[in-house]
Amino acid sequence: MLLRFFVFICLCILPIQLMAETVRVRGSQSEFDSTHDYYVGLLKLAFEKANKPLTIKFSPYMVQDRALSELKAKRLVDLYWAGTNQAREDELGFVPIPLNKGLLGYRVFTTHKKNIAKLAAIKSVKTLKQHRLCQGQHWPDTDIMLAAGLNVLPNVVYENMFKQAYSGRCLAFPRGINEAFSEVKSRQAVMPDLVVYDKLILKYPFPMYFFTHKENSQLRDTLSIGLNAALTDGSFDQYMKSHPATQHLFPLSQWQDSLILTIDNPFLPETIDTSNNLLWFTLGR
Repeated sequence: MLLRFFVFICLCILPIQLMAETVRVRGSQSEFDSTHDYYVGLLKLAFEKANKPLTIKFSPYMVQDRALSELKAKRLVDLYWAGTNQAREDELGFVPIPLNKGLLGYRVFTTHKKNIAKLAAIKSVKTLKQHRLCQGQHWPDTDIMLAAGLNVLPNVVYENMFKQAYSGRCLAFPRGINEAFSEVKSRQAVMPDLVVYDKLILKYPFPMYFFTHKENSQLRDTLSIGLNAALTDGSFDQYMKSHPATQHLFPLSQWQDSLILTIDNPFLPETIDTSNNLLWFTLGR
């Protein structure tokens, strides 16, 4: 009788253990959002390395500020990837592992090809301040650039910033070097003269993290275990070197002759150590 009871309990517990965790994430920003799959893939990799089954549910796309509000309220999304700042880390739970190893903070310039000569003439931050740049309304990048005295034209709609750069309303749309090339490639049919100018790079320390609700420690623990395992065994780097959105970045030495203009990020939490080579790449090496 005792043996039958033990078997019954095991059979009841087993389906619960094997039940996949459902994680709600935002949908893509547009049909041309070429980097969305990269972060979804990292989520899958983390769960795989943590030996946890996963079901992903895509919520409707929403602007960053709205998505973070929904996350904070435990509505619509359980996980959101975004650049960090002190306010976000105070209000939300997060996994302190840069999802692109700091490359988001190396900004190349998405622009119309007619503007290449103007960008080539820029040799200092002082000169860059003379030109208007497009950037997201609710993105920490906008605050970073404004704090450095740059001329920024904010827009709440992701796709509109490409249109503004293409039409000349701004000189360029600074994008993470891990984002720009795939974004331009995906728009070739509708914006044939859209290019990436990477001989000039704007740099500031800026990690992209997975954010969760403050109380969702279970999800954070799984992500932390999985991502750290991927970093340790090299599969994180291999993922970056093989994914269509990031494989073009390697070798990083290809940008050693680009002019890198560095600005401060006054919103960066003091706890972040950018010298950890396991977590941060350095462009040009």
